[in-house]
Amino acid sequence: MPVQPEVLWAWMELHDSVSLYAAEKKIRHAAGLKRWRLQRWPRLPPGLQHSPLDERRLHRAAWGGCLEEVKVLLKLPVPVDCQDPRGWTALHHAAFNGHLPVVKLLLQGGTEINRRDFFNCTPLHRACWNGHTQTAEHLLQVGASHEVRTCSGQTPLHLAAANGHLGTVQALLRFRAQADSRDVHKWTPLHWAVFNGWGDMVELLLGAGVAVDGDEGRDMSPVQLAVLAGNETGVKLLLHYGADANARSQDGRTALHICAASGNKKILQRLLTGGATVTAVDGDLAAPLHLAAGAGSRAVVHLLILSGAGLDAQDRLQMTPLHYSALRGNTEAAKLLLHYGATVDTVERLGRTPLHLASERGHCEMLRLLMEGGADPSLLTHWQETASDIASEHKQHNALQVICQYKRSKQDSGQRPSTRQSIAD
Repeated sequence: MPVQPEVLWAWMELHDSVSLYAAEKKIRHAAGLKRWRLQRWPRLPPGLQHSPLDERRLHRAAWGGCLEEVKVLLKLPVPVDCQDPRGWTALHHAAFNGHLPVVKLLLQGGTEINRRDFFNCTPLHRACWNGHTQTAEHLLQVGASHEVRTCSGQTPLHLAAANGHLGTVQALLRFRAQADSRDVHKWTPLHWAVFNGWGDMVELLLGAGVAVDGDEGRDMSPVQLAVLAGNETGVKLLLHYGADANARSQDGRTALHICAASGNKKILQRLLTGGATVTAVDGDLAAPLHLAAGAGSRAVVHLLILSGAGLDAQDRLQMTPLHYSALRGNTEAAKLLLHYGATVDTVERLGRTPLHLASERGHCEMLRLLMEGGADPSLLTHWQETASDIASEHKQHNALQVICQYKRSKQDSGQRPSTRQSIAD
């Protein structure tokens, strides 16, 4: 079933508005939309008259591939390079829909092949975005540039790779399009293919010599992006081609950090098999186990612990993974940490134990778990506050009640809580 033009327009406008680069946006707003249109709209020679309706008819005919109607309108004459409110010429319309006969006619009529629309896209960009390989090849043969960039720095190759158009990418590469060019986000076509889950495209680009890793410490590597997108096949493929499982982004995080926070056990296993270091720390000295303890699943936390992650490792704020789980209320992670021997009363730089953090956030189940695991509710922070004081200060009345009930129960029994029970079950 063919997609209605209105639907395609809505999708294209969404894509263009999201990808609009801030600098271009600033310039456009400064100049004003009306002034932009006046500057880029072709001037009519004196004596030639036609109506705006004729221009719309030309664009609509080019969109629909109506060759004879386009011929009639050009003889009227309607300027071949007239632009619609989006900056599209008839060639943009015809190229986007792959109407090669109309494209050839418009080129014979003298249309500018590299005319840019409102978002700096040429007809070649539009043809590649929609995967019309024959149209893209013809445009390249008659002089279309594959180096022109959109407002967000994307070449036609970026758009073709992002949308999974293998034939179009192959055509661009035959015309020596730069396979590892970067957009304003420092993403190559490989990044886009990985992010959108196009396995065949990833193989094609890697075979064309695209670097499998990004610039260390400057941007997110393709394997990190594959983890972020939850693309297990992409992770497997990139590691097979030699991607560095320990590549770091600007914040010092590796793919294992990203995976630990997302909770994908299968991808985590692939990274560990591919050589990922479980004790690697980011710019804040947080290890993957810290992130997993805060937001990850039980399975991921368990796998990291069994792989040798440090139970009492401290980040820049001297917080352990148990602090992270207490802060976020991740009781499943806390159960595992305590079961495998994490220290329950380790203090961070302000003297707060995990129990203090749980009381501040009002995580009642976490409070019970920590106290049953041996946490001392009488310990003081550097500000001389107990867990009860913090709960009262932050108006966590339920948490305060849990602590008081626990204290009374221990006073009544005349016992201190056991150091650690079997709580991982």
